[in-house]
Amino acid sequence: MVQQKRDEISLWRDSQLHGGMEILQATCYEHSYPPHFHDEFVIAAFARGAQRTRVCRENGIAAAGSVMIIAPGEVHTGEAVQRDEGWDYCAFYPGESLLNEVAQTVLSGKGAVNFGTQGIRHDPVMARRMLQAAALIKQSPDPLEKECVMYQILNLLVGHYGERTVKGSRQRVLRADIRQAIDFLHGSYTQSLSVKEIAQVAGLSEFYFMRTFQKMTGLSVHQYLTQIRLMRAKALLAKGVSAAQVASDIGFFDQSHLIKHFRAHFGTTPGLFAAASL
Repeated sequence: MVQQKRDEISLWRDSQLHGGMEILQATCYEHSYPPHFHDEFVIAAFARGAQRTRVCRENGIAAAGSVMIIAPGEVHTGEAVQRDEGWDYCAFYPGESLLNEVAQTVLSGKGAVNFGTQGIRHDPVMARRMLQAAALIKQSPDPLEKECVMYQILNLLVGHYGERTVKGSRQRVLRADIRQAIDFLHGSYTQSLSVKEIAQVAGLSEFYFMRTFQKMTGLSVHQYLTQIRLMRAKALLAKGVSAAQVASDIGFFDQSHLIKHFRAHFGTTPGLFAAASL
């Protein structure tokens, strides 16, 4: 009898690391990530198999030995190239401020750190170091050891791939009216919203607003709002707030609605994320 291959995805927020960084370790077969973005950098290392990804409308494949870097706000997807093979990987989610602090110590030049336009690099040595770091951080009970390992790997990543210049970076330039709408969503995500009232904030007709928003962000207005709610959900869950209370506080209809979207975007449940977060 052939044993069924199952997704095993562990995502947690470690309060003992700078800013309570999130880390992921996963084996994926069936799971596919819908279009989404992060407020932080995504720095992933691939151990086995291959992931098909789409970042800022550009397709790519991250195979074993690859390192992938996605900047904050860049919409991306992920799925197995071959479902019967799947892929194993880890990912770190450091904030921009943390990487800029690291860059000041390891890079010359001025300006914010960026990693150019090459999203996927084949670098088996760096990938292996990242995978080892993720495993050690998850297993170690010593906060000092975990912090040292995290800073070591970030120093290596920034020193090897980063630069302190705007040259070669991907910059999302949003129209002022779309930026106004996004700011409104960030301030009103707990409410039940309609396209009409969001479009009014932008000063645009409903259909023109929806088309322009999708074109500029890569997400529909509903997808973007769901992203904001899910990011807030992770922060509250990591603080020990119950999933039922989180769902009520951030604008989901109920707990099952939260669980559905949380599992689709992160491959795990709110309860497992909360239990794994330290």
